[in-house]
Amino acid sequence: MKRVISDLALGVRLAVGGSRKSWARLALQGVGIGLGVALLLFAASLPSVIDARTDRQAAREIVAEGNGPAPLLAEHQSHAFRSDYATGYYLKALTPDAPVPPGIDRVPGDGEIFLSPALARLLDSPRGELLRPRFPQKVVGTISQAGLQNPNELTFYAGSADIREDDNAVHGWGVARQGGGMHPVLWLLSVVGLVVLLFPVLVFVGVATRLAAAQRDRRLAALRLVGAAASRVRLIASGESLAGALAGLVVGFGIFFGVRPFVDRISINELSAFPSEVMPTPALTLTVIVAVPVLAVVTSLLAMRRTIIEPLGVVRDQKPVRRRVWWRLVPVVAGVALLVSQIGKITQTEKPNQWPVVFGIVLLMLGIPVLLPWLVERVVFLMKGRTPALQLAVRWLQLDSGTAARVVGGVAVVLAGTVTLQMMLAGVEQEVQAKEKKQAAFHYLSVKPRQGADTNGIAAALEKGRGVTALHRVEQAWGQLDSGGYVTLNIAPCAALTKQATIPNCTDGKAYSVRESTGLPAAQAGDVVTFRHSGERWTVPAVEVIEGTGSIPGLLITPAAARGLVPFGTEVFVELDPAVPDAAEHARNAMAGYSWQVYSYFGGQDDTDEAERVFGVVRRALLAGSLLTLLVAAASLLVVALEQVRERRRPLAVMAASGVPRGTLARSLLWQNAVPLAISTAVSLATGIGLGVLVIRVIGAEVAFDWAGIGLITGIVVGLTFAVTALTLPSLRRATGALGLRTE
Repeated sequence: MKRVISDLALGVRLAVGGSRKSWARLALQGVGIGLGVALLLFAASLPSVIDARTDRQAAREIVAEGNGPAPLLAEHQSHAFRSDYATGYYLKALTPDAPVPPGIDRVPGDGEIFLSPALARLLDSPRGELLRPRFPQKVVGTISQAGLQNPNELTFYAGSADIREDDNAVHGWGVARQGGGMHPVLWLLSVVGLVVLLFPVLVFVGVATRLAAAQRDRRLAALRLVGAAASRVRLIASGESLAGALAGLVVGFGIFFGVRPFVDRISINELSAFPSEVMPTPALTLTVIVAVPVLAVVTSLLAMRRTIIEPLGVVRDQKPVRRRVWWRLVPVVAGVALLVSQIGKITQTEKPNQWPVVFGIVLLMLGIPVLLPWLVERVVFLMKGRTPALQLAVRWLQLDSGTAARVVGGVAVVLAGTVTLQMMLAGVEQEVQAKEKKQAAFHYLSVKPRQGADTNGIAAALEKGRGVTALHRVEQAWGQLDSGGYVTLNIAPCAALTKQATIPNCTDGKAYSVRESTGLPAAQAGDVVTFRHSGERWTVPAVEVIEGTGSIPGLLITPAAARGLVPFGTEVFVELDPAVPDAAEHARNAMAGYSWQVYSYFGGQDDTDEAERVFGVVRRALLAGSLLTLLVAAASLLVVALEQVRERRRPLAVMAASGVPRGTLARSLLWQNAVPLAISTAVSLATGIGLGVLVIRVIGAEVAFDWAGIGLITGIVVGLTFAVTALTLPSLRRATGALGLRTE
């Protein structure tokens, strides 16, 4: 063991010593591996971010039961403002030692309020002018990180002396941690994204260790000349790779800590995080620190297993190996089977069984680089060159197609994963925008006073609101069907019911059942409803089933059809003038004096612009991540191309001396890069579209194609092919010079 460590240490000294080329080689290795390490560290920070959010959410949950009288009263409220919601608590302290919510230093008194930083910025900005009337309290402080889910959360704690002692008791804050996590769609996006972004990084970690192999080979031959055994020379060479990996760790941690302070500037709540919590867990950090150097050493040893190191030089055995296909199809078939098994098992609130989905995506993605070497081999053996350049490229690929196929596998994974993510985004975006546009047709404001609130006073205040044209009262009740489902019953004249749904030929004496999002009716004639507030039972009369798109699901009942039905609550539907800008916000401000006593929902809110903004941010982040990983994969391809030029410098020099134009040799390099990339692009597009369809079916969304995004990424791959070839030309020019004919 001591000798192994000594040999590795000698390799590290050889890597950092010597000329400026040695330092340039080490810097290039450090930057390439450092990018991969930084991505690994951010990926390893996700568990910490999610755990921190879950802990803070649990810490601000109310403890409603305790010994003795309650020391604090609380009313939860959510103030809707256009596309945003400002949520928080109205509090009333009954004792001096009332429990204090997390994030503030005391319970606010009557007329006082604590604001989150994001809500304070919104109220101070011109955009929040219409929201200020709903927060007339005196601002006495800011909620700290301990009381926030994310840096952009709009939340508050306000004091109110009007809270009544009915089911509002608070004995403390903080409950046992339960569940948590991301929305199912975001969760699936994250799984696909991590596989897409991290796999090419692993490819580069292996390929970057082969940078500047020409100088290394001369040193290895010199070591053999002074008496070192071949096995020890290989270990010393691995020590040089270890130096590059250690430099990559330093660069990667530097990039990570340099970028981390800016993560709170992400505008999407689900993606933003506090910089202090973006930290890999100790176990994952240690895994990255150990795995990257070990991977570099192991990769170097494997790369040299067919290398013959002699005192007069280095020879590599390039005997072609005929590959078999049957085992390469196993990951693809298994991945498809796992994803198909999860179709239809996801809901809007629950994610599917994790491991089948994760393993299905990973297997299907990893099936691409596993299958590519066989496919490239088969294609190049069937190809026939029609030009000298293509003939040279095909012959070189026939001799060694596996190396290029393994490298372009990283590009293929990025391309396939990006296509999948773009399809998922396009499908969800299309569904969201269609829903928003249909809901915008119902231009009404739904106002629900809480039990005991002054409904007449709220209605009177609303009538004075700017843009309010009419008010409709709807009596409501809630019950459970004998079949086990729940249903909401709305009792009102046709003038009010038609504001909740599109009802053709509405007449008094009829009842209507609005379909749920699943396509099944909420209730049918003859069903028995047991009311939750009284325990009484009521039989559903004859109903007409109507579609629920843009409507409130449940039973819509005219007064003549509601005989024997005792309502429990009241909802006020406010008709608004669509010609008045922000009519819903003006109506909400008209009843601002009732603060926590009323909840409102604007059915005509068109959030398509907001949805486009959010999806635009996600799409730009996806494009940036894809570009970064494509650059890493292109760097891998460039390393291999330079290595191949160096290995073939004598044949290239002989051909140039024999009269073969350098342009022909350059075009052969272009073909040598383009053929594997073309094959990988075709495979990755097919895989990405297939995986996208499967994942979209799993989340239950409509299949949509983002052809513009797919074309952009494909075009970038083509551009990288030309860029890699252009960067190889200087090495080709040196290899085809007269010195390339020298032999020893």
